[in-house]
Amino acid sequence: MLKRFFASIAFLLAATTANADLQIEITGGINEGHKIAVYPFTQNPAVKLDVASVVSADLMRSGKFSPIASSALPQGAVANGSITNLDAVAATGAEVAVSGIVNEVGANTYNVEFVVTGLQGANKGKVLAHFKGNSSVATMRQAAHRVSDRVYEVFTGQKGCFRTRIAYVVYKKGATFPYQLMTADYDGYNETPIVKSTQPVMTPAWSPDGKRLAYVSFEKRTPAIFVQDIYSKKRTKLSSFSGLNSSPSWSPDGTKIAMTLSKDGQPDIYYYDLNASKFVRVTANRAIDTEPTWAADSKALFFTSERGGKAQIYKFDFATSKTERVTYQGARNLSAKSIPGTNSLIVITQVNGFRVARVDADGSIYMLTTSSLDESPSVAPNGSMVIYSTVYQGRKGLALVSADGRFKANLPSSSGEISAPAWGPLLSK
Repeated sequence: MLKRFFASIAFLLAATTANADLQIEITGGINEGHKIAVYPFTQNPAVKLDVASVVSADLMRSGKFSPIASSALPQGAVANGSITNLDAVAATGAEVAVSGIVNEVGANTYNVEFVVTGLQGANKGKVLAHFKGNSSVATMRQAAHRVSDRVYEVFTGQKGCFRTRIAYVVYKKGATFPYQLMTADYDGYNETPIVKSTQPVMTPAWSPDGKRLAYVSFEKRTPAIFVQDIYSKKRTKLSSFSGLNSSPSWSPDGTKIAMTLSKDGQPDIYYYDLNASKFVRVTANRAIDTEPTWAADSKALFFTSERGGKAQIYKFDFATSKTERVTYQGARNLSAKSIPGTNSLIVITQVNGFRVARVDADGSIYMLTTSSLDESPSVAPNGSMVIYSTVYQGRKGLALVSADGRFKANLPSSSGEISAPAWGPLLSK
C-alpha cells in the first residue's frame, strides 16, 4: 500500500513526517511476470509489519514477477523459515520460493534472515540466495525492501530499487500553504515535507547522492531555481534571472545542473557547473528549447525543442558540439528521460492525447499507457519502472508503469493533487 500525499510562509522548512494513505489500484500486468512463492516469514510477535507482504508487493510492482496469492500457497510447507515440502510448492508453478524468519537478537534489534530456493528443473532444492541483517522495528519496512532488492537482483542480475525514495509536488486548494514539496519511500511510506509554500513549487530533481533536491520556486511571484539539502534544510538559490528559470536536471556525475533559461532572449538550454561556479549556454536557436535531461554517462543532453515545427526530442553531444533529432514518430514528443542501462528513452508522446511511451534506439515508439493526460515521467534508477503524473477519476495523481508495459497501477489521492514525481537514486548500502 502506498501513502496519501497531501499539501501545505513561503518556504517554511519542515521536519515532521506526513502520515496519510494513498491506495494503489492495480490496472494490469499482475499475471504476466515470473511466478514466485513468497511465504509469510516466521516473525517475533513484537514485529507487526508483515515482511512477506511488503516483499510480494514490491516484486509485483516491478512488472517482472507474479507472486502467487498467499491463499493459494500450500500450507505446512515451511518450517523455521525454510521450505520443507518442495514438491507441494513447485506444483504451484512458481519458479522460486522466498521464505524467512525474523528473530530478536537484542533490545529492539531483530535479525531478518531469508532464503531464496529454486523450485523447478536443475535449480529444484538449490539455495539460490541466503542473506541476513539486523533491523529495528522502526526500520523494518526498509529491511523488507532490502529483501526485495536482493531477490530482484538474484533473479534478474540487476539491482533492485525498492529502497529508493521519490519526490513530488502536492497542491491542496484552500489550504494555508497549498503547495508542498514532499519526499517518501518509493511506495509512499515515510513521507516527509521538504518545503511548504503559498506559491507554486515545480519540477524537483534529485542529486546523484540522494541528499539534495533542485526545484523551481515561485515564492517571490517569479520563478527561481533552488538547491536544498533534505537533511540539513539548507538551501541555495541557483538562478533567478529575468524571465524563465525552469526544469533543473542533475548530471549523473554530480558536477552540473542543466536547466532552461530565457535570460538571453528565447528559452535555451544551459547548465550550471558546480565546480567552476558558472553558467554555460548549450543551445542558441531561434526556437523554444526546454526540458533538459542528461544521458547516463553525462556526455550528452536530451531536450525538447520546437526547432522542427512541433515539439520533438533532440540530443546535444558535448564531444562534438552537434545536435541531432531523436524522435520522428508521433505528433509531439516531450519530457525525455533516459532509461539506465539502455539506449532507450521514456517520453510523453502525443497520440490520442498525451501518453507515456518508450523510444528505442532505432527510433521506434512503444506505448506504455492508455491514458490521455500523462506528464512528468521519471524512471527508476534500475530502469525497471516509470512513475508519472496523470488524471484519474477527475483528479491529478501519480501512476506507475513498468518499462516493458507489463505492470500498471494508479495511485489516486483522496486529498489534494499530486504532480511532478522524481525518482531518487539507488542507495549504496
